[in-house]
Amino acid sequence: MKKVSLKLLLQYFRSESLSLQKRFLLYIISAIATFLALAMVLLNLFGFVNSANVQIMRDLDTWLANSADSIERDCDELAACAISFSHQLEHQIQNFLIEHQLQFDGLRDNTQALTALQQQLYDTVYLNMQVAPASGIFYLLNTTVNSASETPLFNGIYLKYVNLSSENTVNNDFALYRGSYTTGKEHNLTFHSGWNNENRTDFFVDCESVFSDGVHYALSSVVEIPETWENARYIYVPLRDRQGTIIGVCGFEISDLLFRLSYKTEDIRWGQLVCGLIDRQQGDYFGQFNSNRYQTGNSGSSLRIISKPDCTQFDFGTESCVGTARDIFLGNDTFTVAMMMPQAQYQKFIRTAQLQNAAIFLILGTLTLVCCVILSHKYVSPILKRIEQVKANEIGGDPTNIREIEDLFAYLAARDEAYEARLEELEKERQAAEANATQTQKDYQTALRQLDLVQGELEQLAAAQHREIVLEEYEFFLCNLGTLTATEYKVYELYLAGKNAKQIAQLLGISENTLKYHNKNIYSKLGISSRKQMLRFAALKQHQDAHAQTT
Repeated sequence: MKKVSLKLLLQYFRSESLSLQKRFLLYIISAIATFLALAMVLLNLFGFVNSANVQIMRDLDTWLANSADSIERDCDELAACAISFSHQLEHQIQNFLIEHQLQFDGLRDNTQALTALQQQLYDTVYLNMQVAPASGIFYLLNTTVNSASETPLFNGIYLKYVNLSSENTVNNDFALYRGSYTTGKEHNLTFHSGWNNENRTDFFVDCESVFSDGVHYALSSVVEIPETWENARYIYVPLRDRQGTIIGVCGFEISDLLFRLSYKTEDIRWGQLVCGLIDRQQGDYFGQFNSNRYQTGNSGSSLRIISKPDCTQFDFGTESCVGTARDIFLGNDTFTVAMMMPQAQYQKFIRTAQLQNAAIFLILGTLTLVCCVILSHKYVSPILKRIEQVKANEIGGDPTNIREIEDLFAYLAARDEAYEARLEELEKERQAAEANATQTQKDYQTALRQLDLVQGELEQLAAAQHREIVLEEYEFFLCNLGTLTATEYKVYELYLAGKNAKQIAQLLGISENTLKYHNKNIYSKLGISSRKQMLRFAALKQHQDAHAQTT
């Protein structure tokens, strides 16, 4: 079975065996197909026609920008509330210590004083909880009523909303999650199912480093809330005494549920989108998402993020999503905002778009073929018919009155006369060319003699240059030229070709530092100190090699 190559196919199309009608059909189909392809490319280039992937990513980028701005704005607002909250607490704590003639260290194991302090600070905690868009509020002091505990405990109040059903937290019921039993009873609070008197935290381990260099607040990674099924982030700021020492921390809780309520996305033509705020913990990704289908941390696994040329893939283990991501800076750390859709949903739209494009091209191809057949019958067939009439007339039929054919014969007769005149002109030109060839031969001989003189001068210059070169160094250069590695010899040849360092690095696909390393090895092996010396030795070697070949 013979293989049909594109070259043979083109030769067949150009051959004389194809009739005028077939040739016309081939040319017109090719022209229309080329025009349609060019039109599609231009429309796609200027954004009038885009693939489904480009359209999806463009919409995701728009939603991502809006969501990232919204998250930054909300975090800044909540951080401002936390800073105001900390100033109020610092002022009241100092007044309490002065009123009771205590130092902060005197609160440790002082149950009565810490309970009284909670009673005095409760109204401030309650009021700030009402105005802040958070799922919980807390303050923790670096002191405890039980310093004998094996696990370090810290005293304070932690209130959480119960059955949060709206991003607007005003008038929602809340419970005491951490705080003294007396505080809860005094204010008729509901005790959370995971309630404890004091809280555990590792905040005070590295708080000084976190809030150095003018950092006013910090946003935590996603963590599990102890004794609950929830995950949350915390916006927190330090509490300081008059000497600037950190004595506690306060802030707000942003639970997964509040995040889902706050950053809901509307259904668009691509379906429901998923927004997430992601952070990296010890090489793994965890985050909060506006859909409870995607969870990490307490009830879910870690997330894998895979960057691809046209999108970003988010692998949750049981399900994958496709989308785009953007880094934002919150507090003292960098977080990633993601906007995505389920991969199955994404693939569905891609396949639908591919089928639509295939249908469009099929329709266009069919219309092109129909147009070509119509044009062939309308314009080519009459021409062929008239040519056949002319042939019949030449054999002996009646004369034809087709003006185009008569004009054609008249034109051919005129061309014959023009050809005869042209032949006479060409004969005269041939004779002139022979005379010019004789003169050119003489000029060539003269040029050869001049070339011999120039070569002699070049040999004298090479000899002079040879005298300037130290023979021992040149011989060392020649002997060690073969010790270069393949890459080093390639660098050497590129220098001889006139390339500079930047061009060589680009041609070899290496960095300039790697090129410097190869230069150093080349200089060391060849016993030279500069590129100029290398080029001088190379030029001398080329001259000697050329001279040896001629002799």
